[in-house]
Amino acid sequence: MAMKLFTEDVFLNVDVKSDSDVLSFMARHLLKEGKVKKGYEEHLLAREFDYPTGLYLGEINVAIPHTDYQYANTTQVAIATLSNPVLWRSMEDPDETLSVSVVVLSIFDHPEHQLKVLQQIMGVLQNQECVAEITKATTPQQVISAFEKKER
Repeated sequence: MAMKLFTEDVFLNVDVKSDSDVLSFMARHLLKEGKVKKGYEEHLLAREFDYPTGLYLGEINVAIPHTDYQYANTTQVAIATLSNPVLWRSMEDPDETLSVSVVVLSIFDHPEHQLKVLQQIMGVLQNQECVAEITKATTPQQVISAFEKKER
């Protein structure tokens, strides 16, 4: 049975000033929904500081943050498109920053789910057409469709 990774946790045109603003925004929403545990936000921010997740993909860059499974109650993906790109430290070189337009937050409640979630995310993000489709989406369903279309 396939996991339903893509849910209604899609935030469009989020207006934030920094990477930590968008992570806090997403973490607080997930906490309110009961999908993550208390402490998730702090650990997510700390992990991003230690292990940046900005990913250079070409024209449209993304970030793929996550934190340890102990802080999650579910396995899924939450996605935010940003109204204006924010600077994000690069995964490849933490001294470099990238302009990031899409944040794909993976949440997993069992460590063995992490690889599968990241593989599915990367399958979509490696296609700039899909990423462009995500940034232009006007409904959460369009974002989910872009991910699910690529999965097939």
